[in-house]
Amino acid sequence: MKTKLTLLIVLLFNLVSYSQSLNGNFSSAESEEALSYGNVDVYSNGKLVASVITDRMGNFHIPLDSGKYTCVVNYSGYKPITKEIVVKSDEVNDFKAEADKAKKQYAPKVLETAPVVNSMGLTTVTGGTTHSYSYSTGSSRDEGDGEVLEVRKAIGTAPLTHGILGEPPVGQKNIGTSGALTAGEINDFSKWKLWQDIANAELATYQSSWNIAPKGRYTLMLQSTTGLPLADAKVTLMEGRTSRFVTRTDNTGKAECWLTIKNETPEVKAALSFKVEYKGQVKTVEKVTAFEESLNHLALQVQCEQTEVVDIAFVVDATGSMGDELNYLKAEMNDIVYKSKQISNSLNFRFANVFYRDKGVNELYHTRKMDFNRVLTESVAYIDEQYAGGGGDYEEAVEDALDTAINTLSWSAEARTRILFLILDAPPHNNPEIQAKLQRLIGQAAEKGIRIVPIGASGINKSTEYLMRTLALGTNGTYTFLTNHSGIGGYHIEPSTDKYDVETLNDLVVRILKSYTYMPDCDQQLPDIGMEIPDSIVEVPDTNSVASTDSVPDKDSLGNVIPDPVHITWSYYPNPTNGIVNIVSDADIEELYITDFSGKVLQIIGKIEANRVMQVDLSQYATGIYLIRYPQGEKWISGKVILQRTS
Repeated sequence: MKTKLTLLIVLLFNLVSYSQSLNGNFSSAESEEALSYGNVDVYSNGKLVASVITDRMGNFHIPLDSGKYTCVVNYSGYKPITKEIVVKSDEVNDFKAEADKAKKQYAPKVLETAPVVNSMGLTTVTGGTTHSYSYSTGSSRDEGDGEVLEVRKAIGTAPLTHGILGEPPVGQKNIGTSGALTAGEINDFSKWKLWQDIANAELATYQSSWNIAPKGRYTLMLQSTTGLPLADAKVTLMEGRTSRFVTRTDNTGKAECWLTIKNETPEVKAALSFKVEYKGQVKTVEKVTAFEESLNHLALQVQCEQTEVVDIAFVVDATGSMGDELNYLKAEMNDIVYKSKQISNSLNFRFANVFYRDKGVNELYHTRKMDFNRVLTESVAYIDEQYAGGGGDYEEAVEDALDTAINTLSWSAEARTRILFLILDAPPHNNPEIQAKLQRLIGQAAEKGIRIVPIGASGINKSTEYLMRTLALGTNGTYTFLTNHSGIGGYHIEPSTDKYDVETLNDLVVRILKSYTYMPDCDQQLPDIGMEIPDSIVEVPDTNSVASTDSVPDKDSLGNVIPDPVHITWSYYPNPTNGIVNIVSDADIEELYITDFSGKVLQIIGKIEANRVMQVDLSQYATGIYLIRYPQGEKWISGKVILQRTS
């Protein structure tokens, strides 16, 4: 049966336009069971040229040029396999791994997608469906520390008590349904003015309570003279001869620098400039401008050399109230990485983990870690051994966990992307010493090019939300959070923003990973990132239009007129483009935004009048995927355009 399945996979893959490939199946020699999510690496003359992860049935497919290769297959609890192969056409090579008796065997959880039982009367979300959810900053529900602590105690009573140190509490080994947790994202880079308003109003008190408030934003876009983005360049914001902030360019070639991270009004006493270091070149950009005025640009004449390394670290609060979140991390990790890696066979993913609790004699541990490892199943097996326990008070040792992750893990010296997912439901303790440490950690992460992406769970209060959003801003990350829509776990506060989309946590993390790792190759070709965003014509109902007067209008329960749905059609061309994009709509659009693929605003375009062509010039930007967006009612309407230079 397995041979037939493998041959079927090969026949299906032959429909793709590759001239040759390596296909096969990976399974256990003893049980013949498929080994899901195993690493299959292909080397040519000692250089890694392809790296894939097997699917849930143990199958893999790798497009390759003709030639001789070394194939290395790894799986947690099994002996590695190395095989020399020759690719002439579509080759089939199955691998059967022998169990390593010296190691514990890891078996991925078999997941099924099922309806979510929602005990809170909220919208149920299943299988990747996205819903728009509107939230008004004028009606925030801010739970005080005391009330949140009571909620945490209520939902965490069972996990908080365990009789034997080292043994997981009863029920902790249960694995949740795949795709059940719901989440949202606030990328404050994409709503920069709104963030400034909120930070100086609703969240203003937390600027002083944490003594952290990134201010004085300066953005540099770095690219080659051929238009390719240059990732992982060291960028220093200089004031005269003094360094104010150090960071690295991301996969889009952008670097975000700050005059200060502290809660202070930045003073500039000398001329500002950028010092840029890349592949042995050192350049200076004089007379830099703040982001509110414009982006700063620099083009370097360099040969195309792109690193494929992607470092991903999970830093997880493992105290008692985090049982649900930890179980879902165990359930989702394989699928998240498998989906994220589909954009390129050449990406070289590495994984690390840090788990933490709090200081105290009653804690089983303070922090514990697994350093970077290329084998996904090794990392997930380590996560699978962890459980939630301990805790008791509200604050946890967040700053020590970040210190462990940022300063003791072996982050790659060169990488396309370095991401630290911080999963937590409580803040660090707050005193001047910890505040100063957090300020240092933001600077250290930024200097190493580590983007912090917090995932706030139930128990997060407004103070913690503010701190997490500043950690993300200071390191060029984004803030994400679990929502009540799944009905799982305790109460989740609404974030301070105008609106956000509800997604499954799985889809959200995959989207972030893809947007942080995609890059054009040296031939200006962009990977297929598999996002359902229109790329030419966008049609959307205008929910703000006035109802038709030709019939009796429908009304809601409050007597308000429900508008008739009116479709707006807008388009843009050419796509792909080498610079100029023509945009036309059959209805007025009040304000249009040009953003990068993560949603970070690059340009604000004025009003577009109906049926009049508006031209936008993207030629100043690096080759990549850009979004044309505008707000419509409670949603953001987006279209995708590819900026691509011809050689």
